Amino acid sequence: MYDSTVLEDLEDQLARAAEHDLYAEAFEDANVDPADVDSWEAFQSIPLTDPDDLKTDFEDHGPEGSLYTPGAMISFSPLGEDLAPMFDTRADLDYEASVNADVFEAAGIDPGDRVLNTFGYTLFGTGLLLQRGFEELGAEVFPVGPGDSEQAAGFISEFDVDVLVGNPSFAMKIAEAGASVDTFVGGGEPFTSIPGYRERLKAALGCETAIDYFGTRHVMPVAAETAEEDGLYVADDYAIVEIVDPDSGDPLPIGERGEVVVTHRRKEGFPLVRFRTGDLAELERRGGDLVLPDGVVGRTDDRLKVKGVKLYPEAIPAVLAAFGGLSGEYAVRVTRPDSVDHLEIVCEGTADESALAEALAERLVVSPDEITLVEDLEEPGVFDERY
Repeated sequence: MYDSTVLEDLEDQLARAAEHDLYAEAFEDANVDPADVDSWEAFQSIPLTDPDDLKTDFEDHGPEGSLYTPGAMISFSPLGEDLAPMFDTRADLDYEASVNADVFEAAGIDPGDRVLNTFGYTLFGTGLLLQRGFEELGAEVFPVGPGDSEQAAGFISEFDVDVLVGNPSFAMKIAEAGASVDTFVGGGEPFTSIPGYRERLKAALGCETAIDYFGTRHVMPVAAETAEEDGLYVADDYAIVEIVDPDSGDPLPIGERGEVVVTHRRKEGFPLVRFRTGDLAELERRGGDLVLPDGVVGRTDDRLKVKGVKLYPEAIPAVLAAFGGLSGEYAVRVTRPDSVDHLEIVCEGTADESALAEALAERLVVSPDEITLVEDLEEPGVFDERY
């Protein structure tokens, strides 16, 4: 799926990862010698890494974990109910800044543009990491962080800011406070995967371009849109992306929906190999590029099989958010009358049932047998009543 240049980098990255106990033990248990990984198929025989593996490693090698690498910055990321340290060397920070600069340039942001960054600067460090990318591009950054939407709107108006960066929901509040910009870069929560959300935000901010940026604190960026607003292009200078079956962990072919798995291409601190993100998406090939055409459409945490198709309830809220009369509360009920699966989705609020059913079928890849709209949903959740 990737060319020989990427494979060469992967060989170096595997050797680097094998210097740490987490991967040395994983490779030994799987009888994998990183030096023998000379093809994409061989690479995909390496065991997946999941958050529980990281949690166990932190417990066994705390507080830094065995992936600790002395470097320039220690920030944190949620790991279950805990916070886990992330490590970046100076080379990592420079490398990530260069990749992010390319991403922002592809989004139509120019040197000299003024950027108001509302991502957080403390603890997780997301705002700082993105700021370095804007600095590398040559933009001028206002490190505002999250919190005060009226203050942010005031800065945008007073200083003629060109670009707003942050969570889409906070950007909407800034827009309601009277701000307008040329470009918006959104991340950290569902954005373009919610039908109509981009258009509403662009209208509110009066902006020409609004792009989606996907990354986790473990690996960022993973993918981002360009100024064409036509899907998230994998940042393959930084992240190697696969799609796997969430149940078996087996790689899925291009076009099939599954869990996003990422590997650092060249990372010194906290190198990750085949890390399961828990995010749900599909890949599409466009020439030499890999694209997430619909972005992240949900999470793989809760899933069940209905009519032979894997159903991911976590994908439902993004669909409901496109219907103004719905509260977002829902219940999924699966029964099996007459030995045939029956899928009912109950939603709180009002909507066109046909349009809602069509949107849900497109996102879930399985058609609901019944859509029920109620004024007050007493018991939201997922209920499998077949067994």
